[in-house]
Amino acid sequence: MLVFYNLIYIFLLPLLILRDLITIDKEKLKTISEKLGQNYMKQTKASIWLHGVSLGEIKILSTLAKRLDDEGHNVLLTSTTNTGRNELEKNFKNSNIKFLPFPYDLNHVHKKIISHYRIKKIVLFESEFWPNLLSQSSDVKIISLNTSISDQSFSRYKATKIFSSYIFSKIDLFLAQSKETINRLNILGASNTKLLGNMKINPENYVTDENKKNKYVKFLDPNILNVVLGSSHEGEEEFVMDALEGLNINLILAPRHPERVSKVMQLVKSKGFEPVKISEFERHDHKKLNNDKTIIIFDEVGELINLYAVADLVVVAGSIIFNKGHNFMEPIFANTLTITGAKLNNYKQLKRDLCDTNQIETFETKNQLRALVAKYKDPNIRDKKLLSQIKALEELSGSYELIIDSLNDI
Repeated sequence: MLVFYNLIYIFLLPLLILRDLITIDKEKLKTISEKLGQNYMKQTKASIWLHGVSLGEIKILSTLAKRLDDEGHNVLLTSTTNTGRNELEKNFKNSNIKFLPFPYDLNHVHKKIISHYRIKKIVLFESEFWPNLLSQSSDVKIISLNTSISDQSFSRYKATKIFSSYIFSKIDLFLAQSKETINRLNILGASNTKLLGNMKINPENYVTDENKKNKYVKFLDPNILNVVLGSSHEGEEEFVMDALEGLNINLILAPRHPERVSKVMQLVKSKGFEPVKISEFERHDHKKLNNDKTIIIFDEVGELINLYAVADLVVVAGSIIFNKGHNFMEPIFANTLTITGAKLNNYKQLKRDLCDTNQIETFETKNQLRALVAKYKDPNIRDKKLLSQIKALEELSGSYELIIDSLNDI
């Protein structure tokens, strides 16, 4: 089965390289050469290799890397995406911690990394199960971190059980998000499992800046409910504006993609409101801004959690018209109540754990959203619900201490 996989992979490799030439955002040739096994540094001390894909995963692994570095471990970090690699460069450009783009799944490239960086342990985030990487020397211990198996993946693994059992047998330890994942792993033949919890809802991953928080307080009206629509996609701003019309709230719109800001401003004007960008706030008369005809547009990148931290209520979008969802836990770690749309295809397990239990309330219609926002105008109801949400996250949160203990023990 592995031979068949490699034949297909080698056949597709030119297309993968072409894709990277198109999509890599900087240093294209250097990045591709590294993915093919070139320009690696030789290390004299054994290392732990941490790998993740998305920006969120890399932020979690960066925290883990810093902790391991503090304990005296050598660490190598890899990422597949532009945003992940940029985060690694930002965090570790002048650090003892090394980083690379994640290589193509080729045996000789993995062997070269393991040899040059003297890799003794490999940590793969969630469902990064690369057959050739997992088939390396048994001297290298492999840990699956924050393991999650979606409904779709579970069906696929069951359909190819011989191959998936072989792959899972190469992993020395699964640190799983949930009991459901452990049950699925057991069905697929894995027995080396441990319940970790979900590292994506660990409070250490969410840090607010007091100076930024104080800056954003200026945009709030202390006399009414301040509501942020976070990470919105096309159609979602209009949905929320229509749903909340006449509720006497201060609405702040934070589009997911900054390039949509001008379009959102046009929408706000077409609805009869005056849009004011946060970046231009200082040019306006503050006293005239807090009125029922003004809607503030958040156009600053990377600072949304600090805005969340000073709001009264956050409506997390990406789940209203767009159907994947965004991180509806982030506002809670900023100590602010959150609600979200019901279309959470990328958060199925967390939806079951948090939304289906009504800890984080969801809505499908404008009337449902309006009723929720109206209910949470009462600060007592709002505070009580926030405490409940904080407790629910604490019960599901993964632990860096458990990860490090597990790495030290294996």
